[in-house]
Amino acid sequence: MSTNTGDRMVNAGVAGADHLKIQTAEALEDAARRLRDTDMASRGEDIKNILHDVECRVNQFRAECGTEYDRIETGYNECVEPVENIIIDHPIPSVLVATGIGVLIGMLIFKARD
Repeated sequence: MSTNTGDRMVNAGVAGADHLKIQTAEALEDAARRLRDTDMASRGEDIKNILHDVECRVNQFRAECGTEYDRIETGYNECVEPVENIIIDHPIPSVLVATGIGVLIGMLIFKARD
């Protein structure tokens, strides 16, 4: 998975989460405003309806978050799966490449400390 693809996936996920967070906050603010405007003593049924509406909206947003999470996870798995297949198909070269990269990083860290 390239860095660009990973960045795009993260940015899309963050943007979607921000949008859902804003929608949830707006729904809660609307419910709080309606509750403040409602006469508590004479409008018990109205309060129940407002709370039911908020509960429905929060459940809807929760479902949308789950759907968005599943979409992001599917995209991530599609990007990672080819790499996993290469590693499974060629385990020895994969281990040697990983070892070489580890040695190079270790050498760079060791040189940087000097």
